[in-house]
Amino acid sequence: MGSENSMDKQKKDQKQDKIILFPKLKERLMEKGLEALTNKKFSEALTFLTQAQEFERGNHEIELGIVICLFEMGELEQAKENCLVMLKEDVGDYFHVLQIYVTILIQLGQYDEVKTTIEAVLDEDAVPPEYYDNLFQLLELSKRMLGGERHEQAENLNEEIKNQLQNSLYNEGNIGNQIAIIQSLKELNIRKYIDLLVPFLSIPENHPIVKTIIIQLLVTNQVDLEMEVEKLGATIMVNPRDLVDPSMSPFTIQVLTILEEQLQNENPTLFETAKEIWLQHLFVLYPFTLEEEDPSMYAAALHLYSAELHGMEIENRTLEQIYGVSLFELKQTLEKIEQIEGFSYME
Repeated sequence: MGSENSMDKQKKDQKQDKIILFPKLKERLMEKGLEALTNKKFSEALTFLTQAQEFERGNHEIELGIVICLFEMGELEQAKENCLVMLKEDVGDYFHVLQIYVTILIQLGQYDEVKTTIEAVLDEDAVPPEYYDNLFQLLELSKRMLGGERHEQAENLNEEIKNQLQNSLYNEGNIGNQIAIIQSLKELNIRKYIDLLVPFLSIPENHPIVKTIIIQLLVTNQVDLEMEVEKLGATIMVNPRDLVDPSMSPFTIQVLTILEEQLQNENPTLFETAKEIWLQHLFVLYPFTLEEEDPSMYAAALHLYSAELHGMEIENRTLEQIYGVSLFELKQTLEKIEQIEGFSYME
């Protein structure tokens, strides 16, 4: 019995040691996230705030920051879902969050839901005066859009979208706007816009993440067409019909399995960071793959890169031993990851 108590105490001490390694990590992550958000680095802000969220769910600054990042990046459905959770769990100022939620619904064109939501809130007769006028105007807008005006606008909608798409993709060059308009095509007949979307993929100056989102849209709509895609100086011919989700490829799963074996029990937070960076890496590269690479090498480099983000120091020799890789190749792979990660910060 005495030896068991000693072992339990040793495990407890080890746990405490691990906690001490991360003093005020949540606050640091949240501070970095909010600073990036202020500077309109939405992808970077989302990465930090999502990590901070793992330490404390329900923090209104973190949750609202994540919603704003998603909204600005054009991830409207996810922003809507997060906002709905905040409303249900009463996180933050309810009516401020409600306004953001309704704004997202309008961006999504979900006017039925706008009408139902606002009417339900107004019926409760508890809306603060400073929010009442704005909500009432949004309710009237939703009613007009659901009525005759929406039918009249539908006739010109296709031409309007084509003009917006042309300007956003080829004239303005604002990445956030490009993503937003591409996301808005999800519910439409994508084949009407293929002549504008496909040429964008072969232009080297265009952002790789915008290209990824276009390709995903073409895959979702089962477009059967050979097209040229340029990314990071390389060109490939693909047919969206034949493409596979990169997160489901054997190589992707091999890397995650190796990382999970090394990190899941020892440091689950570090594992989640490495996993997120890895999936984002593949997202930027898509439809290019890394099937010819060494999965242990990428696992080691992701381990090292994630540790650096968390302010941890790891001996390179330790990683060499754990993953069975050479230091020279490890540094080369780390440089590749850092280069690709740079494209995640869309300014």
